[in-house]
Amino acid sequence: MKNPNRPPKPPVADAPAHASGPTIVGIGASAGGLAALKEFFGHVEKDSGLVYVVVVHLSPEHESRFAEILQPHVPIPIRQVTETTELEADHVYVIPPNANLSAVDTHLRLSDLEAQRRQRAPIDHFFRTLANTHDGHAVAIILTGTGSDGTLGVREVKQRAGLTVAQEPAEAEFDGMPQSAIATGMVDLVLPLAEIPGTILEFARTRPRVPIPDDDDRVEGDERQLLHSVFAQLRTRTGRDFSRYKRSTILRRITRRMQLARIEELGAYLGLLREQPAEVHALAEDMLITVTNFFRDPEVFAALATDVVPGLFEGRGAKDTVRVWSVGCATGEEAYSLAILLLEEAGGREVPPRIQVFASDLHEKSLDRARDGFYPGDVEADVSPERLRRFFEKEDGGYRIRKEVRDVVVFAPHNLLSDPPFSRVDLVSCRNVLIYLQRDVQREVIELFHYALNPEGHLVLGTSGTVEGSELFQLVDKRACLYKRRNVQAPELRLPVFPVAPGREPHPGGGRPPSEPMAYGALHARMVEAYAPPSVLVSPEDRVVHFSEQAGRYFSPPGGEPTQNVYRLVRDELRVELRGPIYPSSLPEVLD
Repeated sequence: MKNPNRPPKPPVADAPAHASGPTIVGIGASAGGLAALKEFFGHVEKDSGLVYVVVVHLSPEHESRFAEILQPHVPIPIRQVTETTELEADHVYVIPPNANLSAVDTHLRLSDLEAQRRQRAPIDHFFRTLANTHDGHAVAIILTGTGSDGTLGVREVKQRAGLTVAQEPAEAEFDGMPQSAIATGMVDLVLPLAEIPGTILEFARTRPRVPIPDDDDRVEGDERQLLHSVFAQLRTRTGRDFSRYKRSTILRRITRRMQLARIEELGAYLGLLREQPAEVHALAEDMLITVTNFFRDPEVFAALATDVVPGLFEGRGAKDTVRVWSVGCATGEEAYSLAILLLEEAGGREVPPRIQVFASDLHEKSLDRARDGFYPGDVEADVSPERLRRFFEKEDGGYRIRKEVRDVVVFAPHNLLSDPPFSRVDLVSCRNVLIYLQRDVQREVIELFHYALNPEGHLVLGTSGTVEGSELFQLVDKRACLYKRRNVQAPELRLPVFPVAPGREPHPGGGRPPSEPMAYGALHARMVEAYAPPSVLVSPEDRVVHFSEQAGRYFSPPGGEPTQNVYRLVRDELRVELRGPIYPSSLPEVLD
């Protein structure tokens, strides 16, 4: 009930992330949650201006008195949600039993709880809707509890520029839920209960004065120059160029880092970047965060399974290969989902072709998680029971992809804007990248995909991606954002190329004396060090004779005797793909 002695609070505005408005604080808890929430709210200010939504695991068979029991320990009004409810600042809302709770615009709405217990994840459900609706104005907190509910939702709140917090596991009565969330690498702060309310209030009250551009993506005035200086810091310290990313996306991520640092002026944040290299790397990590889940947008995967995948196998046998490229694969869920579709189709054929899924991303930490193939959280919410049994192994705190699936997926670091693309692929999936790039860059990427695909190849984009105005692709399914490659002449593709090496001073006697060793390092450096992607110089005997400066991330020295053999040095997941450029005739399809 509303307090009659307090003037009414204004309702929450449905505003973009950079506008002012109350922050919505979602709190997830399970076992031990009542005691933890009593302590949490004991440190909450009466006039914080925040909205608190508590999602706990309640028995669906019994009425709940949770809000009533908690009220004496909460300094602001608290109520259990029983119908569609308008959000008000300085109020606490509690989920009812036998329902899911969603944050939709300025209201909380109820929906039916899943029939099967194994599919229920009310904290994940609420966090996901919170992230989608209150982009950048959301806080997700995981308190004590068993299991992993909330883990998947935390990732989405982090991706949408919200704040993610977990209770210190050593302090929690049950540490399963905090530990699971922390294991994702997506938790910003791990804090004791007593420190969480004050910290999130400081985050919410820090309002960076940074204008976020609209669709035209233009930044004017002093902010433009400051932003270029931020790009320079990122290039210098991380080697990554974000200048062709959408300004709105970049500034949202910068704003989030400013809130964490309690800085409100972009110039002051630039000073922090210059003084603290660790903050530059933290910002770069935030820029590259992309979150996905298994079989995201089920209608898209249904369209692929019905309209695309069977055709990839037609007329192909054991000597052929179906090749798929998952662009911006993040932690690998989408790449593995595509591999599962292909393996399901192969299982129904007497002599199926080989399967290769190339999965690429810029974010090394995400690629490491993808290669490991372990996923904490309630994967059951996104994967059918049949697929869980066939392609996953249950482990403590989550699921691991079976080796059968991992063996067909090759994860590799790849910069879509500077590295040569994979080629002769049958399907390109790019559902996490285009939304972050400027419009002119998007057009260049679409041309690159046209080059990479086989004739009759397919392209699937995210809902925010488009090939409008392009004659290179034909729309197949608008709802699934599915396109087919047209066999038309594309504009000349601007691929990364090696610069011409400067000439060398001829030896006075003509040629090079037999006793003088070949200066491989100098030659290689002149050719590629300054401008080209990471590379190695390989002899006809497959020996590495020189590495470029940034090539080390692609190699892992094996145990035993030292070796220079390129195939023993290169990382396992790149070995097959490396044979193509060195020995093109060894590929199923000879490259042009």
